[in-house]
Amino acid sequence: MTLSLRRTPVTAATAVSLVILALAWLVLGRSIRNEAESWSWLVHTREVLEHLQTTMTLTSDAEAAQRGFLLTGNEKFAAAYTVARDQVPDEMQTLRQLTSDNPSQQATLRLLEAALQRRLRMLELVMQQYRGGTMADPDMLESGRLIKQQIVAHATTIRLEEQRLLRERQARAQGTRWELITAVAVVSGLSVFLIVLLWVISRRDAARLVAERAQLDATLRGIGEGVVATDRDGVVTLVNPVAEDLMGVTEQAALGRRLADLLDLHHETGAPVTAMDAAIAGSGTGRWHLKAGERNHVVELTVAPVKADNAAPQGSVLVMRDVTERDARERALRESEANYRYTIELNPQIPWKASPDGSVQGVSERWLAITGQSHDAATGAGWGEVVYADDLPGMVAAWTHSVATGEPYDFEHRLHTVDGDLRWMRSRANPRRDPSGAIVAWYGQTEDIHARKEAELSLRRREEELRDKLAQVETIYRAVPIGLGYVDTRSRIVELNEALAEVAGRSKDEVVGMTPAAVLPAPFGERVSAVLDEVVRQRHQLSGAEFTDTHAADGARRDWLGSFFPVLDGGEVQGVVIALLEVTQIKVAQLELEHANQSLERRIEERTMQIGEANAELRAFAHTVAHDLRAPLRNVEGFATALLEDEGERMSEDGRLFAERIVAAVTRMDRLITDLLAYSRLSRAELRIEPVDPAAALRVVMRDLEGEVAARGAVIAVAPALPMVMGNQAMLVQVLANLVSNAIKFVAPGTPPRVSIGGTKDGPLARLSIEDNGIGIAPEHHEHVFGVFERLHGQEQYPGTGIGLAIVKKGIERMGGSVRILKAAAGGTVFELVLPAAA
Repeated sequence: MTLSLRRTPVTAATAVSLVILALAWLVLGRSIRNEAESWSWLVHTREVLEHLQTTMTLTSDAEAAQRGFLLTGNEKFAAAYTVARDQVPDEMQTLRQLTSDNPSQQATLRLLEAALQRRLRMLELVMQQYRGGTMADPDMLESGRLIKQQIVAHATTIRLEEQRLLRERQARAQGTRWELITAVAVVSGLSVFLIVLLWVISRRDAARLVAERAQLDATLRGIGEGVVATDRDGVVTLVNPVAEDLMGVTEQAALGRRLADLLDLHHETGAPVTAMDAAIAGSGTGRWHLKAGERNHVVELTVAPVKADNAAPQGSVLVMRDVTERDARERALRESEANYRYTIELNPQIPWKASPDGSVQGVSERWLAITGQSHDAATGAGWGEVVYADDLPGMVAAWTHSVATGEPYDFEHRLHTVDGDLRWMRSRANPRRDPSGAIVAWYGQTEDIHARKEAELSLRRREEELRDKLAQVETIYRAVPIGLGYVDTRSRIVELNEALAEVAGRSKDEVVGMTPAAVLPAPFGERVSAVLDEVVRQRHQLSGAEFTDTHAADGARRDWLGSFFPVLDGGEVQGVVIALLEVTQIKVAQLELEHANQSLERRIEERTMQIGEANAELRAFAHTVAHDLRAPLRNVEGFATALLEDEGERMSEDGRLFAERIVAAVTRMDRLITDLLAYSRLSRAELRIEPVDPAAALRVVMRDLEGEVAARGAVIAVAPALPMVMGNQAMLVQVLANLVSNAIKFVAPGTPPRVSIGGTKDGPLARLSIEDNGIGIAPEHHEHVFGVFERLHGQEQYPGTGIGLAIVKKGIERMGGSVRILKAAAGGTVFELVLPAAA
């Protein structure tokens, strides 16, 4: 709050005088500006006349100098002419600038300037003719005279116009002078009047101010609240009686002391206020604990500056209101509200209130926390935005019915929570009525019943599932061809299905209440009863008990398989479930299967003997091939080689060629026999599958092919850490040797062979790759190239038997793997071997 000194309003006369004075000052200012402007134009006009006269004088000087030169021939006159001529353009430029505001003068000035230029050029031409010894042409002189007249006429026109303007501007200057004198007189008179008026008003305001101060002092001292006034330095200048009582100090003792030194303020926590000046100056309106001796007051302090409208504060007024009793009541009320609020918030039920027409007016903080709505969004009908869409129509209908009839409201529904979940709630409400019975408001509670509802729904689903399962069990119980029954601890049949009744050969009603020994044929029934007694005594189930009924009505033997399951409750046997399955057909099938197995074993033994004999014959044939076929070949090779060595020089060229072909053919035949024997051994050899290191196998291959690799200049790169595989060491060496040998052999002429061998582990498999830079294999040959005797090139170009890749495929398949051909990235071929990876 800001206190300001009261002033008497300015009278109408003062206001009017101020307005007139302001207007007079405006008129005075305008008169001064007009006077200055008039004198400026007078000076301007005189400047135009002076420069015009100067121009005419310069023209006359130029003519006089020209005549002097013509009469005397003295160059001094020519120089004087030049000086006068050169000054004329500057004067004309000045005249153009001075008359730029007058278009008519500008037009006449242009004519004058043109005539001057022609006149000066003619004067100079006459001087040049004189220097050349030629007399001036009379016509030229006449023309110059006419130009001179034009110059005089134009100058006269300009001079007359400027003289006219000079007279007008002198008259205007005289008028503005009188306006200025009048304005000065009016302003002076009004100033004197206002000075006198303000002196009178100030005397009157001073008297009123004294009276108002006295009235204010009496008011402050008689007010029911403590008031302390200070100056701009915080020194006390007034203390009313209420403030004396609150502070515990008299006004006489407080005057002249700083207010901050008199107040003993404390925070609500009891801590004393240290920065007293800052607390008082910045408090605005605040509540403090004020101690005065043994007394403690709770006061509200309001500080307001004492200042004029926009002036600096001259002091301040501190108003102290004793709110000790109100503070105690407020504390008690806050404590009660806090207790109520915490009680409500801790309650799982969410309270809410609605108007008589059903519009929700307020909800608790728990509703806002659960739904994420703001208070404004939840009031009215906004609560419906978080109700599950399927439940909202029924909820609205029930609430509308209760509002219309006044009946209690009770509805179960689901809410969307702030977490995006759905929770079951139960909302209930009852109306509060006035003495006339009219509804004043609705008070309701929303309870979180999600756990109970989920349990109910789960129980309902389980009951439905149980009913379904019971129906299924009942159907199975009736439909299965197994005799099922339940007996009590005294071996009496309590329940059974039709299949068990058929075993007894009686109806279900006849069997119920009887023992198995009484209803089943002997000794079948006695054995079942004995097993039941054993199960009850041991309290353990018994499965797979075999029973035989040799006294069937048709005289045939029947076999049964029985299972017995005790029903326990708290460790005590309540009964036993019996399951009897007739296995007569199974027994018959088992006997037939035993006979068939015996017959099959005999046939397998016979077939094994036949296979052994065939393998022995095959081994004998292979030995015959290896010995009987190779012996003649070695003789042919030996004789052909001896022929070349001993008789080579005497043989013709064709003879040596034929002998060399014989040696080559014999070598190929021997290699073919070797490969055929190797391929044959792959099919019948017994393999021992074990972990094999491909790197070790490759070292053996490199040692065997060392000569061939060196002869061809081949480069073979083996990747480190090849994966271990499951296979046979010797067979893997044979497979890799064939692939590496082919990679070295099948390259373009002049190309050094390069072979890269790598491997990776792919889950349970290991993949080995052999990549070369050879001539490659077309995709259409990838499958049949693994056949026996399959060749893609002639013997002359790439010799071989056509069995190497067949050996590779057979060997890999015997080890449980596979092989395929891939196209290399930079040409050539990639053979990929896939084998089981070693653990």
